[in-house]
Amino acid sequence: MRPVPPPAVRPAPGRRVATVGAVMSRYVAPLGFTLAAVWVAVLFVLASANH
Repeated sequence: MRPVPPPAVRPAPGRRVATVGAVMSRYVAPLGFTLAAVWVAVLFVLASANH
């Protein structure tokens, strides 16, 4: 069984607390995925240009 955090740490029921990490990951994760896709596309272009 998981330990229950003290009441001061738990958010109030019915209220969602958006932490800075949650907000940042919502925007940074798709950005990282897009940058990875662009990087793979660049590698394919460079590889095909050498042949």
